[in-house]
Amino acid sequence: MSLEENNLDNDRPLPSFNATMFDDAAFKLFFKKHFTTLCGYCQFKFDFDLDQAKDIVHTGFLRLWENRQRISPELSIKAYIYQIVHNICLDTLKSDKVRRRHIQYIKDHSSEVTRNDSLDFKQLEEMIEKAIEEFPPQMRRIFELSRKEELRYAEIAGQLGISVKTVETQMGRALAKLRKKLTGPGKYFFFFL
Repeated sequence: MSLEENNLDNDRPLPSFNATMFDDAAFKLFFKKHFTTLCGYCQFKFDFDLDQAKDIVHTGFLRLWENRQRISPELSIKAYIYQIVHNICLDTLKSDKVRRRHIQYIKDHSSEVTRNDSLDFKQLEEMIEKAIEEFPPQMRRIFELSRKEELRYAEIAGQLGISVKTVETQMGRALAKLRKKLTGPGKYFFFFL
């Protein structure tokens, strides 16, 4: 049995916790020995499911490996990995709690926002319809053919027997009237008009 295996099995600190003493083989042995126990620790102490526990423990071992050269030789490796995993569990719980609160907030307020948006949209539709009814007959017909039936200006001109320039002029005036009616304090303006 090598020095690393003996120290890992007995949970005594390695004589020197650095890249030369804590090599790949020693790390793999330590990983195999403690991985399952650490997963159980995450599951039972913090109530994580197995997949989440495995992710946390893998992250813990990754941090252990990355910090191996900075760890004091007197420190117990087992205690150190448990502390890393414990801290990751706490961080995970905090972020889950924040995420759940955020989701709950969105759920609580989404119906209110949707209800307000529906009312605002309905009011806007009514205001637009009222403004369109006040257009002169030809302007109203051109506007409705363009916006409701989605015809191009050339198609409108052909259907009504007028020039494309007349359609453009009438649409420009109709949009200007709508902007005037729908802008101002407490009123709306949407750029699709």
